[in-house]
Amino acid sequence: MAIVKALLIGDVKNYGSQSATNKLNTPWSSAIFKVAQNGEIFANELGFEGDSVADTKHHGGPEKAVFANSFANYADWESFLGLKNMAYGAMGENLCIDGLDESSVCVGDIHKIGSLILQVSQPRKPCFKLSKRWGNENMATHIFETGLTGWYYRVITPGSCKVGDVIEVIEKDPVHMSILEVNRLFYAPNKNLNLLEKFNSLTTLPKSWYSDMERRIQGIYSTEYMRNL
Repeated sequence: MAIVKALLIGDVKNYGSQSATNKLNTPWSSAIFKVAQNGEIFANELGFEGDSVADTKHHGGPEKAVFANSFANYADWESFLGLKNMAYGAMGENLCIDGLDESSVCVGDIHKIGSLILQVSQPRKPCFKLSKRWGNENMATHIFETGLTGWYYRVITPGSCKVGDVIEVIEKDPVHMSILEVNRLFYAPNKNLNLLEKFNSLTTLPKSWYSDMERRIQGIYSTEYMRNL
């Protein structure tokens, strides 16, 4: 049984210093530092009430309304960063979910959490702010390599949920392509071309993913957003 282990929202804040010599500490703004909520929070087509987005060009909007991550990933992140007992919301997720992960969640799946009905829209493409968040210039790249990216939801039916709510899978997408499979294809397309037909059969993935995947296959897709500190 999958449950909501933590529900988090955050405000946009400024970090870093103009005088910093280390690129990890130069000025940046983000709402990545989320605060855990104990009560029930309402979400509409743009996400949870009280949650903010700094970079509205690349984050937020109906196709990225709610960001979820698997609690199972924390062990990997703690090992990579040399940390213990990382707090929930480590990657800026709204929902930390226990019992689902990138290998079991498929693009297009529909989940019911509380009165909220969500559809898995896409994996997250990790950006440099994750590296700044954790003071490790390789953090975003590590997430890209492992495929432990978490996933975005679009909101099908607005509603509310809270910590402890069960995630009910009310519909599985017929293609059955997991978030991890999409990530593997995107990370190393020429080694995973066996997944391309499955990928092209998806009907609920945002259109930008198809052109991005084509550019990855051609070797002309820039991943500088992961390292642009």
